[in-house]
Amino acid sequence: MSEDKEIKKRNRRTKIVIEQDVLRAVGVLIEEVGFSNITLTAVAEKAKIEPSVFYRRYANLDELFDRYTQKYDYWLSGLAENIPKDLSEEEAFKWIMQNLVQALLKNKGMQQLLIWELSDDNATTRRTAKLRELINEPLIRMLELKFKDSGIDINVICAMIISGIYYLVLHRKRSRFCDVDFNTKQGKDRLRTGIDQLSSILFAQIQKQNELLQIAERFRNEGVSEEVINKCLRLNQSAN
Repeated sequence: MSEDKEIKKRNRRTKIVIEQDVLRAVGVLIEEVGFSNITLTAVAEKAKIEPSVFYRRYANLDELFDRYTQKYDYWLSGLAENIPKDLSEEEAFKWIMQNLVQALLKNKGMQQLLIWELSDDNATTRRTAKLRELINEPLIRMLELKFKDSGIDINVICAMIISGIYYLVLHRKRSRFCDVDFNTKQGKDRLRTGIDQLSSILFAQIQKQNELLQIAERFRNEGVSEEVINKCLRLNQSAN
């Protein structure tokens, strides 16, 4: 009898180990069935704990999910922090979007979190979505400054590009989209190429805008009136 107690004592897990086992268990279940289909019983069985042990640490599954999803709070900002320092602004933009595709394709937990945010309105899904927006704010502010007076609503276009990446990655196993199978290597390569092409179009507009401003400044230095300069600029914009 004393021997059995000694074995149990040696096999007893610390609070830290139990916490790690619970988070690992919920991570596996999230990838397998998604947030909405997880049960407390499944978590307890996967983590090899009794329900009473679970309740000593969490009030309910929602509290566990909130704890677990904190690992994704800085997901996108982590990408931005790893941008190579020698890239131009256009190359950096492409790098972020390309790595967003790559990271999301590999991260089943993040895929399930995005699905959960769309399908369930609760304190955790609101927190994760809002915090991701706050973390991305510096990048958006930089782009706003870059595209100021360009006539391009970069906020909306970034929203369309990022949400498009989210949707195409999440939807890729359901069916083709616009006659492209994004679940194949060819489809994923076409997605990456499309991102580069769209990015080049955006930044080419900035380059053109800068060239027009330089021309306008030369006209001013040569004494051309603002009325004539503005007329030329309007004509150029209409032609394009």
